[in-house]
Amino acid sequence: MKRPLFAVVALISLIAQACTQHTSFVKADTAALGRVVVYRNGIAYYERKASVDSDKLTMKVPADKVDDFLKSLTVADAKTGLPLPVSFPAPGQQSADGQVEMTIQLPDKTHRDILLTYVTEAPAWKPSYRVMVSDAGKVDLQGWAVVDNTSGEDWNAVKVGVGSSSALSFRFDLHSIRLVHRETLQSQDTFAKAPPLGGSLIASAGDETIVAQMDDAEILREAGHPDVAMETIAMAKAPRDVAMRREMAKAESRSNHAVGGLEGPMAAQGFMRVAPSAAPAPQYKMAGKDAAANEEQRLRSLADSLKGKKSNIVIEGYANGGEADANDKALDRANLLRNQLIERGVAPAQLQAVARGVVAGQKAGVRLVEQKNTADGAKTPDDNGAPVGESHFESGTPMTVLKGTSAMVSVVQGAANGEVVYLYDAEGAHGDAKYAFRSVRFINPTNSTLETGPVTVYGSGRFIGEGLTDPIPPGATAVVPFALDRQVVVDRDGSTGDRISKLVKLNRGALTAEVMHQKTTKLKITNRLGTATTVLVRHNVARGWNITKSPKIVEKFGDSHLFGMEIGPHESKTIEIEEATPLTRTVDLRTPMGLDLVKVWIDSAKDAPDAVKGLKQVLQFHTDMAKATETIESLRERAEEYRNRLDELHAQLFSLKAVKTAGPLMTHLQQKMKEMSDKVSSGTLAIVAEQEKLLLAKVKFHDALAELTIEKTAVASAK
Repeated sequence: MKRPLFAVVALISLIAQACTQHTSFVKADTAALGRVVVYRNGIAYYERKASVDSDKLTMKVPADKVDDFLKSLTVADAKTGLPLPVSFPAPGQQSADGQVEMTIQLPDKTHRDILLTYVTEAPAWKPSYRVMVSDAGKVDLQGWAVVDNTSGEDWNAVKVGVGSSSALSFRFDLHSIRLVHRETLQSQDTFAKAPPLGGSLIASAGDETIVAQMDDAEILREAGHPDVAMETIAMAKAPRDVAMRREMAKAESRSNHAVGGLEGPMAAQGFMRVAPSAAPAPQYKMAGKDAAANEEQRLRSLADSLKGKKSNIVIEGYANGGEADANDKALDRANLLRNQLIERGVAPAQLQAVARGVVAGQKAGVRLVEQKNTADGAKTPDDNGAPVGESHFESGTPMTVLKGTSAMVSVVQGAANGEVVYLYDAEGAHGDAKYAFRSVRFINPTNSTLETGPVTVYGSGRFIGEGLTDPIPPGATAVVPFALDRQVVVDRDGSTGDRISKLVKLNRGALTAEVMHQKTTKLKITNRLGTATTVLVRHNVARGWNITKSPKIVEKFGDSHLFGMEIGPHESKTIEIEEATPLTRTVDLRTPMGLDLVKVWIDSAKDAPDAVKGLKQVLQFHTDMAKATETIESLRERAEEYRNRLDELHAQLFSLKAVKTAGPLMTHLQQKMKEMSDKVSSGTLAIVAEQEKLLLAKVKFHDALAELTIEKTAVASAK
């Protein structure tokens, strides 16, 4: 599209007094300044044209600008395009006013036009925007550039431009005299060759930094991890046996006391109350809640420190000497910490888990190493791969900017496709987790990137807010929040879960699998307005996560996604954003967590029939165990009710012993006690029978687990 013309709006202010005292970068009476382009990277491009009738053209350049001048100067005959030579004095020969005189030597005194171009240091221009919105939903966009003239000369009738690009710029010394050191040799000298310096062939560790170290006992274990499951079984086994013996003795004593010396089946059968199931496994393998809380705080602090790093982190796992499956145990420790850091917000692509196995002098545990030097072309965690925008705006007519002043010039003027919307941004530095911002959404109508700058929004002839925009590439959509009116309310909720995608290894009940770790963000969005509105949700996706479910994506720029939806007046809508990343977990199939993961995998698995068949058998045995356990608990509850009734009857019989006329009633109550005693006895026998079923199911379950083995095999589920 056609670029807008620059037009001087106002001279804003004098810069600093020091700036007005600068001498002109190039001072030549015949070299008129015709074009200036100011860039955002601290430089400006100058173009001059001189008409010369003599055989030379003399210019004066400030001494501190000579290097830039020599680095970028081009001098050519405007008609033929041939370059012309330039001479200048050696360092220290500048004039008293601090200027270095440079002479362009011409072949003769014939009249000719000379074109000079060069680049020099200059203040960056500043963008500023205005957006006018109307009730009809139209948007008018104005863009302005604030340009500072600190060159030390007036820009009279000069074509001025502004721009930005990915061009690199630097300082380089070209004015100083540079002597190169050379060796002095003599033919009579005797030379002896010295040996090279000794050193290691291993790469220096100077590019690595140890971030943290953890011993094995400091690594948190989840409930389904084999270490926690084995520890719980070992702790619960002995107390359970003791409890069973105590319950048996207590039941026998209580039974004999309840029948009051009468003959009854409880005394004969020896009623036994089985101890309750072992307590659930602790969440982590830690010595107490306080220790677990301390480790959790340490883990969160570590995660927060890693989020701010640009480098990648290698988590090294170590094992003790003599430890069985040392490499597997080392990798498991590294994966445990990696998973926990990811769950606390560290980008998965930033973390790599490796097994170091057994290393002399290194205890079992993990070590976090920061890799500062990435390979050529490797992306750092904050590199979203977005292209660097370029922009260039230039005036079609000359303009004047006096030295030591600033000018505000127009760069964009006209209508743009846009509307007023609401933006929910809970993840931004100045976002809000409860309310959506009223925002203006528009498309960049130019062929250049609109640089970051403040945006003032007007509507119906009044000021309605201000915002700040990120760089807007050509044709891209910008959403600029400008007000928080609390008309759109958002209730936020989230959850996480795992789904097995690949079985890696299964040995004696310990399953190592690649799981898709999923996190789901639920947003209930309520529109309090009496009119329908468009709501956009900004969601950042960290490197290593992939979106698997979401509303319609309106815009995507780097790691940031915009999801959009229409919400009617006084209406509420709930949306879900689901993300997934692969993790490696080791779980014990004897735990509920391990069994739940396997159940989901079996439902989607279409290959590996042997593994599926074996796991289905394991699950069936576990189902039998669950049924037997449920039946036992139900029988115990019923037996407890019968025992309570026996206690009541025994108390009533004891009270009636003092009543002479209570014979018939006592006979009736004794009959009731016998009935209750019979029910307790039959219930006890039923419990014993179910316990035998439970024991048999447990044996089958553990035998099936012991026989089912998958060694280093990638068994994937159906997608």
